[in-house]
Amino acid sequence: MIISKTPYRLPISGGGTDLDFFYKKKNGLFSSVAINQYVYVFLNERNIQKNFFVQTTNVEFKKNLKSISHKLIRETLKYYKISKPLHIGTYSTVPTGTGLGSSSAMVVGLINCINKYKKLNLSSIQIIKDAFKIERKICKFYGGWQDQIISQVGGFVKISISRKEKIKIKKLKIKTKIINAIQNKLIIVYTNQQRSAHKVSKSQKINASKTISLYEKIKELNYRILSDISNNNFISLANSFDNHWQIKKKISGKITNNKINKLYDNLVNNFGCLGGKLIGAGGGGFLLMVVKNKEKTKKLLKRKGYLFLEFVIIKEGSKII
Repeated sequence: MIISKTPYRLPISGGGTDLDFFYKKKNGLFSSVAINQYVYVFLNERNIQKNFFVQTTNVEFKKNLKSISHKLIRETLKYYKISKPLHIGTYSTVPTGTGLGSSSAMVVGLINCINKYKKLNLSSIQIIKDAFKIERKICKFYGGWQDQIISQVGGFVKISISRKEKIKIKKLKIKTKIINAIQNKLIIVYTNQQRSAHKVSKSQKINASKTISLYEKIKELNYRILSDISNNNFISLANSFDNHWQIKKKISGKITNNKINKLYDNLVNNFGCLGGKLIGAGGGGFLLMVVKNKEKTKKLLKRKGYLFLEFVIIKEGSKII
């Protein structure tokens, strides 16, 4: 049995500038971190029963590859010309559809399993490009490059994408004391809403000219946000995140709703949060919040029944375990 362990990502700045309608006109720039929340994918040959066995949130026994209903798994297996019946299973530490890049991480993890299984010796960048092609081009799940890159390479990463789709990946060397400060000053609060990132991202193309101008402002915030972090200035970071959030809300009617807005205001007014932003495409998932005192905020959240995640930034990307 081959098992991969693939981290989810936490977008820090510039999210959305990795969408093709933006970077093909203006170049994309964003930063993101890999965190200690994972999807595990396992792969094993089925030598007795000659059918495919797929276990995700649903269970499938299929006589042939074409009959598998899980589109991402089916098309990934087809892409690498898998012929022998396999047992494919996934386990995630967080729910899907919550803005942490779960679908892309699963595809990256599955490709790493196949890479090991078929001894393909794929490079890291090739795995990223294959994962993007399968999810975005073949399966037509609209979105950007951020999720595939971070899940594969791990760490704290700054990425640029040119108009011609040339990708530059730079792992940032952040001091340990700054990493510790990030982990002590940031918390992820669950909105208790799941959504289709594909649908939310696609809605942003409707009024492209307006959206591009807003994403240009978000792109500019990259420099301020990274400066806030490197200077250990979390009051300024909270304001930068809030600025990002106020811009992002104008992009599409699917990005937020009354429930999310009320939760954000409540966290700022009553739970010791300085500011923050919704992570991922929007429409649900998690709010990334900067806090004054993490322990006090955690106690308040627990008392009121709010769900939240703490996180640790991890250096490694997807790996075979």
